[in-house]
Amino acid sequence: MDAFFKKLLETFKNIFSKLNQTQKLLIIGVGALVIVGFIFLISFSSKQTEALLFQTPLEEQDFTRITNKLTEWNAEYRPKDGQFLVVKDEQTGAYLRMKLGQAGILPSGIKGWELFDTQSWTTTDFERDINKRRAIIGEITKHIKLLDDIEDVSIQVTMPEPELYIDEEVPYTASVIITPSPYSDILTNKKKIKGIIDLIAFGVDRLSPENVVVTDHHGNILSDFAPEDEVNYLARAREEWQIKERLRLKMQNEVSSKLKAVLGADKVDVSVELDLDFDQKKVEKTEFIPIVKRQDNPETPYDETEVELNVIRSEKDTEEHFEGVGFIPEGPPGVEPNIPPGYKEALEEGTKYDKTERVRNYEVSQQVSSIVSSPYKVKRVSVAVWVDGTWEKIYDEDGKPVLTDEGGIERNYITRTAEEMKGYEEIVKGAIGFSTARKDAVVVKNIQFDRTEEFALEDAYLKRRAQLRKTLLSALIALFAIFIVTLAYRAISREMARRKRIREEELARQQQLMREAALKSAEEEGVELEMSAEERARLEMHENVTNIAREHPEEVAKLIRTWLAEE
Repeated sequence: MDAFFKKLLETFKNIFSKLNQTQKLLIIGVGALVIVGFIFLISFSSKQTEALLFQTPLEEQDFTRITNKLTEWNAEYRPKDGQFLVVKDEQTGAYLRMKLGQAGILPSGIKGWELFDTQSWTTTDFERDINKRRAIIGEITKHIKLLDDIEDVSIQVTMPEPELYIDEEVPYTASVIITPSPYSDILTNKKKIKGIIDLIAFGVDRLSPENVVVTDHHGNILSDFAPEDEVNYLARAREEWQIKERLRLKMQNEVSSKLKAVLGADKVDVSVELDLDFDQKKVEKTEFIPIVKRQDNPETPYDETEVELNVIRSEKDTEEHFEGVGFIPEGPPGVEPNIPPGYKEALEEGTKYDKTERVRNYEVSQQVSSIVSSPYKVKRVSVAVWVDGTWEKIYDEDGKPVLTDEGGIERNYITRTAEEMKGYEEIVKGAIGFSTARKDAVVVKNIQFDRTEEFALEDAYLKRRAQLRKTLLSALIALFAIFIVTLAYRAISREMARRKRIREEELARQQQLMREAALKSAEEEGVELEMSAEERARLEMHENVTNIAREHPEEVAKLIRTWLAEE
């Protein structure tokens, strides 16, 4: 590759050297212009240009909401013609549009009465009717979108032409599709749905609330209020059931926890049933109660209270006494008095009159009560408790568990005594607040629980442990046997090697002695014997070892001890 560039450069130099001065200047100028233009193009394309935040003109309401939010965010923008917003570049515009969308204040683009701001002289009556319908729907749509529970809404209103007679007119109808905001309860809140229906019905002439249909964005009808009473009844029944179930579980957990603390978690099972009275009563009564003149002293063992049924508020005594001739009423002169015969003669003889009157007004203490019962009260409580007995493992004389034919541990079931069951029943009664007036029922029974699976798991675990112990014991015995065999083998091998070495040394010593004897006899006889090179080297080594042993006996002894220790 370098050779190619070098060759290309040399070719360019040769061609450039052949050009005259004018051609060279022209080529250099064109190259410079190309470079300058390229740099200018790059700088111009990288320059940031302003961009519109929204391409369509904004309405006054949307313009105000968006500018307020941008000012709150300290965003850089400038208004244009009162309907557009200009930002520094398209990337900033995309970012601000995303934030505005998250804040839920994007321009709706819904036109209401703005449709009539500009009217053309060529507009027909049909177009004016259509614009009127669009304006009404647009204004109502903007009105509904102001609600916090509504994320989006679509409204369609049908407006039939008016008829000559009122009886023949077709009523206006409206269909509404709402998209609820996140975490809004408008889909289940009938009051809010009814409020939306009323807003739409009151905003359109000749539109009745019963002719407005509201659905959610999944098509579920929300404006069906016909079975409202039934729904309320079912809701009340559901709430009553939830209250009853909550109280039942609370009482059942209390009883169960107390018994489990005594017996154990797997020894007891509890079932509680409640009968609640949800009938509310309001009682107003007046009671006449005695007046307490002296309160009881709680420190004394007897009652010192003094009461009076009533006290005298006022008292009046009157006594009259008369003695003398009484008054005889007679008629006008000339008229015969209407007096019985003999009565006048009796009165003239004299009369006596005595009268005694006593009037006492008593003060009676009374108490006026207005009692409203609680939302519910416990009418009756029924509790059923199952208590398991205890299981005892059977052991033999050696303290080992007795096994059944299947290999499991033999167990004996022990029932609860009557005193224990009575104590558990008292615990249950105390936990529920037992009342004979409510006719509460508490049943505590000793029932044997099925523990077949539990015992099977326990037996299997014990079998695995026993098998594991046997396996470990067998493995230890095998390892010990292998260890003993290995030691014996090594001892026998060393002994055989030692004996073999001794035999070889003895044989070598005998051969050496024989060789030395032969050499000595040959020297004595003066006969020269020819020795091989190996024999000469061995003889020389033997003489050297003998000389070293004579000169350094201690080092030779240490060397021999080291050999023996290694063996």
